[in-house]
Amino acid sequence: MDNKQIIALFVRNHPGVLLRVTSLISRRGFNIDSLTVSPAGVDGYSRMTIRINGDDNQVSQFINQMMKIVDVKKAQVLPENHMVASELIIIKVAKSDVDTHNEIISLTSSFHASLVNIGENTLTFRASGTPSEIDTLVDELNKYGIIEMARTGIAALESGDARLSAAPAQSNRAL
Repeated sequence: MDNKQIIALFVRNHPGVLLRVTSLISRRGFNIDSLTVSPAGVDGYSRMTIRINGDDNQVSQFINQMMKIVDVKKAQVLPENHMVASELIIIKVAKSDVDTHNEIISLTSSFHASLVNIGENTLTFRASGTPSEIDTLVDELNKYGIIEMARTGIAALESGDARLSAAPAQSNRAL
């Protein structure tokens, strides 16, 4: 059974942190399905969003292991029903005839994908959505022949007023 879970980490932003996090993931036998890192909006800190495949016990172990890394200040699961998440994909699909071309255009429009390039034998689309929406789009386009694709990884935040930051609230406005 596929049990992909999204984990958010609040980490100190300095050299070697990403290596320590990914090394621990590798040593413990977890497979990273998606990994994004960006500034956290708090000076000196970054946010890592990681999607792994594992049951609740494995994810709990993952969180406990992450918290052993000195530079990891907070780690938590982002439940699907309590987060806002998005991912970007650029995907190139084979087209063989006009009917196939129209089928692919119709299918991708239901995912709000934009046609960004037409080749002699390919169509290239850009789409954004939740990780599960992007997974479904990929599954649907597989029957037409995916030539190539690139995914950005997941950007996710808790919904509502909750936040991951272990630091005090900070405004980005100039004083």
